[in-house]
Amino acid sequence: MAEDLMDKVFSFFSGENLTDDKQNMLKGIAKELGNSKFAKFFRVRTEEADPSFSSFLFSIYKTVYPIKEFYKDSKKQGQLKALVVESCLDDNIRETLKRLDYAVLDEKAKTMSGEDLIVSIQKDMDLLVTQFDITKIVTANRRYELAGILGRFAYYDFAGFFKKFDPHFADGSFIIEPRFPAIKTILIVDQIADFLTVTQNLRPEDDWASLLKLLKVCEGHDLIEVGQFNNLIKTIRELHTSKILELMIQYTLRNPVWQYKNSSHKETIGEDWLDHKKAEGLAYIAKINNAKKNSQIRALTTQIFESADLVRLENYTVQLSDNFRKKNLDSFLYAEGLNYLKAFLDDFTETELKELCDILIIRGQWTNNQMSREMSESLHQVTESLQPIVDIDTVMSEDGQDGGRLRSSMMRIDRDPTQARYINSILGRINSEALEIINEAAQALIIIGKHLKTLIEDEKKKHPELLVNWKELKMYSKEDLDVRMVADYKKLNYFIQLMRLCTQ
Repeated sequence: MAEDLMDKVFSFFSGENLTDDKQNMLKGIAKELGNSKFAKFFRVRTEEADPSFSSFLFSIYKTVYPIKEFYKDSKKQGQLKALVVESCLDDNIRETLKRLDYAVLDEKAKTMSGEDLIVSIQKDMDLLVTQFDITKIVTANRRYELAGILGRFAYYDFAGFFKKFDPHFADGSFIIEPRFPAIKTILIVDQIADFLTVTQNLRPEDDWASLLKLLKVCEGHDLIEVGQFNNLIKTIRELHTSKILELMIQYTLRNPVWQYKNSSHKETIGEDWLDHKKAEGLAYIAKINNAKKNSQIRALTTQIFESADLVRLENYTVQLSDNFRKKNLDSFLYAEGLNYLKAFLDDFTETELKELCDILIIRGQWTNNQMSREMSESLHQVTESLQPIVDIDTVMSEDGQDGGRLRSSMMRIDRDPTQARYINSILGRINSEALEIINEAAQALIIIGKHLKTLIEDEKKKHPELLVNWKELKMYSKEDLDVRMVADYKKLNYFIQLMRLCTQ
């Protein structure tokens, strides 16, 4: 910065590289400066900024300082953002939002079915999109853009400018107005350029009154009187229109084509708010669906399992998955399903189903060996899925390969956010393996169930077609064989439904 300044100063005094065209342009600039409404701000002969220019900036500084203090408070900024959107809502939108309020929905849930409540929520969400239309979105966006423009203006480094005159200048001190001597413009060109940038979008025709009213609501009193602010902006706009500050810099830098930096800031607060409201509605719908799903899961587990103790996994569990959710990471997506599958294998497949299939497949005299072979292979596939489940639970333990890696990465994630990608990659792979185990086991159980249903129908026939020794087989069953097959078929059917719910 110091080297740049010295280069400018050297160029200023040397007058090098000034072609005839540039000299003529600079003469034209000097003439414009002399004829400007704000000519007193610049002394062409000495190339100094007049004290009146510094006093002008100081008067602006005093006026907008309360706004700067307001913008320092992040909570107030958040409140302003909410109020900007709220100021664009009409009574019809507020009524729709009231119906979508979670407390209101919770009351409705006591008297409405989940399906009807979902339909009602979706209807109001569609209505909200229609009501909060593009016109209101554009209004909200523009109003918040103005809030940003005002904030950037208020945050201009006035104090840094005044420290050019007094190194001990204290920000926010207005008891005594400093005395400003004339100053070489070359020393403040950067500050003038910044001022032009932060004020370029201050236009009197914009709806500043509405914005200042919102600031008053947040603060509890006027930060600046509307008329005073409008007059200030008009003056600043006149300053821009006159190009006095640009001309000052162009003349000082011997650069007739110099321009300040343009800036534009587009806001999507309207779209963001609407997306957030739609997300809230969808979240409540998900809550209803999850409640329904959990209710169905409880009903199915009651039908399937005789034991109340269904916890079979120690590491790949729903409870331990919460540690990842708290860090906004992925989770053990299929922990519940895999746990139920192991319980089913332990309590039913390895005992009852295997014993029934032994009677039917091994002792049965089949007329269709293809069917008996499919049942046998499917049973073998189901029983083989037990070891991969154990392997996943083992590898996810703290001493296991993946569990140890996860534990180490979780200890570092707060200071090294890049660990999130590594953690999610491990969880994604384990989840894929768990889903594959569940799907393969479920498919094998479906085949067994399909054939078992066919055998149930065959046993009821006067002249069976698949097994020719039903009477003999019944002697090997500890219970009534046909009743046993029906009960096991129902249990298989319930379990397939359970697995579908757990993998949705």
